[in-house]
Formats: sequence, structure tokens, C-alpha cells
Amino acid sequence: MKKILSLALVFSLIFTFALSPQASAEGAEKTLPSGLANGDLPTAIEGYVSDHEKTTCGLNVLVYDRDGTIYENAFGYADKEKKLATNEDTVYEWGSVSKLMVWVSVMQLVEEGKIDLNADIQTYLPEGFLTNLRYDKPMTMVDLMNHQAGFQDTYFIQTADPSELTSLEATLRTRQPKQVYAPGEHTAYSNWGAALAAYIVQRVSGMDYVSYVHEHIFKPLHMEHTSISPNYGDNEWVHDRRMKLKCYDTEGEAIGGAGLYYILLYPAGSAAGTIEDLGKFARALTPDEAHPSPLFKKQATLREMESPTAFYGSTDVEKNLHGFFASYYGVETLGHGGNTFGCSSMLQFDPVSGVGMVLMTNQAHETVFNYDMYELIYGKFADSPLARVKREVPKGLLLNTRGIIEGPLSFLGAMGVITYSEEDLDNWWYEEDKTVETPFSDFTLSTVQAIANLTCMVLFILAGLCGFVKIVGGLIVDSLIKKKRHVSADSLRKHAYVLSGWMALALANLVILFARLSTGYSTGNIGRPESYMIQSALFGVLVILMALTLFLARKNACGNVTKKERRKFLITVLLAMVQCMVIVTFEMYKFWAI
Repeated sequence: MKKILSLALVFSLIFTFALSPQASAEGAEKTLPSGLANGDLPTAIEGYVSDHEKTTCGLNVLVYDRDGTIYENAFGYADKEKKLATNEDTVYEWGSVSKLMVWVSVMQLVEEGKIDLNADIQTYLPEGFLTNLRYDKPMTMVDLMNHQAGFQDTYFIQTADPSELTSLEATLRTRQPKQVYAPGEHTAYSNWGAALAAYIVQRVSGMDYVSYVHEHIFKPLHMEHTSISPNYGDNEWVHDRRMKLKCYDTEGEAIGGAGLYYILLYPAGSAAGTIEDLGKFARALTPDEAHPSPLFKKQATLREMESPTAFYGSTDVEKNLHGFFASYYGVETLGHGGNTFGCSSMLQFDPVSGVGMVLMTNQAHETVFNYDMYELIYGKFADSPLARVKREVPKGLLLNTRGIIEGPLSFLGAMGVITYSEEDLDNWWYEEDKTVETPFSDFTLSTVQAIANLTCMVLFILAGLCGFVKIVGGLIVDSLIKKKRHVSADSLRKHAYVLSGWMALALANLVILFARLSTGYSTGNIGRPESYMIQSALFGVLVILMALTLFLARKNACGNVTKKERRKFLITVLLAMVQCMVIVTFEMYKFWAI
């Protein structure tokens, strides 16, 4: 009887506990911000990967919350041709996700009272360090974090030749972009600005940046399988594993083998490591009360870092949070993406729920996983209340504020013309004073200027083609039809041929410059700006030669020639003047400014 009563008591207690509200809450399956149950995530991710397997190469993914790992897996191959499957030891490049360590380092020094976010950054730099400043307005660390310091872009950040690597200070001194905007005026994503912030970390801490990151980020987080050095010299294991990785484009075609590219502005994008280490870093950004972040002595510092520093226009829509970009899915997430010549990565977390996902691939500029798959975790932008905010589509042509705005390569930025449509509503903007804002750069609504820029380049190309046709076609006609002309007409025709030759050469020089830049970008061989000076200097020489040819031809143009000959020559002169105008307007001749 006692045994029966004891069993009844046990069952009664179990039944009572099972019905208690606390037990029900604990027993309920957890869900992600998207509404997907945690238990359904493996099927959802694996199904998503299966749907895109034709273009998938290597992929590692980790999803976590404050209680631990929700899902982790590796897909595809580190080397498809050798059938080398990815695993937990596969090393990928972080790309610009590396910048988050710059901002964490800055906030650690803010916590120690060594950096004031709102002070003029020249306080922390050697006297006269910044040589291309245009505006008197002080530039702050917050400006660097928001990518609003006003620097134009630079192409010269990577190289395939390790011998071109120099110290961070030397690199920053010799590759200073122009300040083309006043601080705070425009958002223009800047790798150089992020590297400058890292140099300030180096100056203030008294440690080189590589050593600082190892001591203050890698060590407390036990990140033993990550490198930050531009030549992987700080972690031989990472170097060896990276050499086993082969890289591909978005269609799955091999692009770079296992070759390494060396980032001159290395704090902005040279980190490489395993998914587990990237996960350790991400988890430290979403701690709980029981397990505070090892990155900071005061958790208030972390909360400050994850507070907004830039908004869209005059709205309260967050754009940047001390270097962390805000993204809008079903919920607002914080993080950063990264791209190198061979890898893509993404770190995103929801600071409210603590759910985060890190993802790494060996495909350059990959977006199917690095952006779109995050909807499985955080929901779609259409589900966000922000999607219901009415926004008008800008009507007209837009010019990007990020790019080479001034100097010999400014014609590249001038041709960066885009338009917006209804399909772009998930890319936030705020239109005011003809400015369209995105997280990485602003766009100025300037249809007239955009058309003028494009027209100039079209006329430049047309002039070069006309010059080429005149030389080839004209000489053939002259050889077939030999008729007597006045001496002045013959001289004028010769000058027209010479002028056409300069125009054809100008077009050929432009084509060579384009080819070198595009080939260099795809192979990493764009580290030396000096190598492009020849093309820039040649533009200047051609302007002088055209002017000299026109000066010598002026007497013949006014001589005893037919109106037809004079008209033909005038057309050639106008086309040559167009080319000269474009070269001068876009400063293509300033070889010393590359």
C-alpha cells in the first residue's frame, strides 16, 4: 500500500510540474526571429543549399543564440577539382568583416580613456600626417566609423606580390586619398579610413595592430585559428590551411587557385580563419548577464558600441552603429559583410534576441548565401514595420559619392551612374536635398551632371574611333585616288592625319588603362599606383601634342584650300578639342596624383 501511495505521489508531482507555467515555457520549442522553429532550421538550410547546389562551392555556416550553437554545418568543397570537402578546419578570408575588429579595438581604448570618439583624430597622429585634407572641420573617430570622413576611394589596397607589403604607417603615408567631402557630409565607404583608425589604435596602445588584436581579441576569445597579418605571418596553421583553399566565382568557375592576395591596408580586410573562430568573435558581441563579453571590462562599453551613430537623413532609422551596419530583415540586425578576390563572408546578429549567424564561402562576391539565406533566420524585409514606411522612388540618374571623385582615375567614378526602381525598396534611402542614402555610400540625384559625364566619355571614344578610321580609311583612299592638290591642302591633310593619330592613340591609351585596371582587380595586381602613371602621363603628353599640331596647322587652315577641306579639318579639330577637354576636366593627366 505504501508503494502504491509513493508511486501516486511521484506521478502527481510530475503531472503538477508539467502543467506549471514555468514548465510549459521551458518545454516550448524556441523559435528564430523569422518565426522558424529552431528544430526546423537544419531542414530549411539544407534544403536551401540543395536548391542552389549547382553554383555552390565551399560553404560553412554557424547559427547561435545566447544559449549556444543552434546549427553548424559545412557544405561543398574547399577544392572542387581535388574533391577536398570543407570541414570545421577550412580557412576562409573574412574580407571587410575584419573591420569589426578595428572598431572593437577602438572601443576598448575608449573604455580605457585613451581615445575620445569626438576628438579631432589628428590629436592621435604624427604632426602633418594627413596631407590631402581640404576642409578645416575636425575629423573624428565617429566619422571614420560611419565612413563619413570625406575620403574618396582608392583602388590600390591589394597586391599579389608580398614584396610590396610595407608597414601600416608607410602604406597610409604613401597612399593617401583626397578628402573630397567635409566630414559628416556624405557616407562614402572607405577602406583607407578603417585602416587609419587601426593605425590610431596602434599609436595610442603602443602596440602594432597585429599584436594588439592577438592580445586583446584573439587571446581572450581563444581564437587560435585566425590570422590578421597581411602575409599570414602570425599564424602558420592558418597559412597552410588557406593554401588548400581554391576560390571560385558566383557561377562556380575557378578564378584564383590557392594563390594569396596581400592586403596593403590589412586591418580593413586581411583576417582569415575558421568558422568556429568567427563564431567566437560574433558570440562575444551578444553576451548575457551570466557570461559577459570578454572583449570589454564594462558591458556598458559594448552597449555603447551597439548604439547608433548615424541615421538616414533626419529620420530615426539607424544606419551605422560605431562601425556596425544596420540591416533590415524581419528585424533589425547588426553586422558586416566581406569580399575578397576569392571569398565572401557575413556576420549578422540580432542584439535583442541574441540570435546570430556567421557564414563563409570560397566564392567572390557571393550573395545567395551571404545575404539572401539570412532571411531564414531573421525573416524578410517585407515583414518588417519599416517596409511599410512610404518612400518615393528617386526619379532620375544618380552619381555615387563613393569612388575616385578627383584625379587621374576620376573618369571611372564619373561613369558610375545608376537608377532606382520599385525593386530597390529593400535598400534603404532617404531623399533630401537631392541625396539618396544607403549604408555604404550616398548618391547625388544629378541627371544633368550624369548625362554630361557620360556624353563626355562617349564623345572621347567617338573621337578616338574617328581618328582611327580617318588614318586607315584616308590613307587607303589617298593611295587609290591620286589627284593633284594645292600644297596648302596637302599640308592641311597631313596635319589632320597627325591629329587623328593622336586621337586614336588617346583612345588606345584609355583602353589599355581600363584593361590593366580590370585585369589587375581580378588578379590582385593593382597594388602599385606607380604602374598606372605611364597611362596618365601619356594623356598629358597627347594634350600637348594636339595643341602643338593645331598651332602648326593654323596657317594652312587659313590658306588657299577648299571649303570642303577646311570643313573636314574643322571636324577633326573639334573632336580633338573634345578629347583634350575630357582629359583636362577629369584630370586624367595628373600622373603625380595617382
